[in-house]
Amino acid sequence: MYDWPSIDWLSLRADRLARTRSLMAAKALDHVLFTAFDNIRYVTDYRVMTISENHDWFATLVDRDGRSLIFVPFVDEEVFEPLPNLPNVSAWVPAPSWSASTMHVAEWARVLAEQIERAGARRVGVDTCAWQVFEALRERLPNVEFFDVALEMFEVRVEKHPAEVELLEAVSRVNAIAASEAIEALAPGMRDFEVLAVAMESLQRQGVEYLTHSVCNVRQPTGNWFANGAELRHGDAFFFDIGAYGQGGYASDICRTAFVGDPHPEVVKGYEVLLEAYGAAQDLCRPGVSSSRIHEAANAVLRGHGYPRTPYAVGHGIGLRACEWPTMYRPDLMSADVPLVSGATIALEPETFVEIGGESVVLKIEDNFLVTDDGLRLLSEVPHGPS
Repeated sequence: MYDWPSIDWLSLRADRLARTRSLMAAKALDHVLFTAFDNIRYVTDYRVMTISENHDWFATLVDRDGRSLIFVPFVDEEVFEPLPNLPNVSAWVPAPSWSASTMHVAEWARVLAEQIERAGARRVGVDTCAWQVFEALRERLPNVEFFDVALEMFEVRVEKHPAEVELLEAVSRVNAIAASEAIEALAPGMRDFEVLAVAMESLQRQGVEYLTHSVCNVRQPTGNWFANGAELRHGDAFFFDIGAYGQGGYASDICRTAFVGDPHPEVVKGYEVLLEAYGAAQDLCRPGVSSSRIHEAANAVLRGHGYPRTPYAVGHGIGLRACEWPTMYRPDLMSADVPLVSGATIALEPETFVEIGGESVVLKIEDNFLVTDDGLRLLSEVPHGPS
């Protein structure tokens, strides 16, 4: 198991709570109601990700002093002071069990409304509550004002506390170990599923909280993300993209183009151009640089050499989600073209492809970085390129 860092959890929790309370004060809110797993973790430090589909199984109601109730699917009566290590969590409150919130709209609205009324809340910030539940909740509470704070919470979380950086660097190293073990295991005759199995076993062995994704593209066109049993051949180049939530719930998201033996010369040429584009994006990343310029920098290099552009965002923030604020994409496909800030953590992931013998070879690379006043600091050390 990986030797995860010993951080000052009290300091981290206090910092995250203080940032949330500052947002509440700025909007004159007396409570926030969060249903997004990442916001629940941010403000309470309570881990709610149990299976991939439980994004609407939990909720938390937090007052201006930072005291919280957590609505959970695994108790049938209130449990007070359930977590000695999280003293700000005052109770678990029973909610509909093992089901999407839209399956039990009236019951979700009832249990939320009862606690909001009991708390005397009048101005409540919300993030991602299901529309059906939210409408039923508003009908039950005509005297309560609700305010959208979803985007503001992403903005609050952009600049990372030093302990967050430490946790993000740790999970990035663990993810790098997994990628390296998968690359070292490559051999002709191996199947794409087996490549991912090596990486996923490594992540579990190192003690991650949760696997976020494992995708692999062997001889498929761009946009085809999933392993399909393809057998690796000598000379193949392919990409795999893997991720996990490490200790504390912080994410890593990395990708490598892997090579089975000696790749075709056109693949080598295309990969060298991809690395040049990657370097151009990295070199531009400084506080104050708009997100769209980073996207354009990578694609300008690809286009300049006659290669296909990256058809999606070249980069994104990373934290308690694998993909969060900011997004580095075309300005016409973003609601806001925000500048980078010092202390943000990001992933960069340019892609291109070449055609060899009528088959697509998609080339991609991705790492995680900390934005500093002087540029980027790499968080995920993984070898890249043909060995």
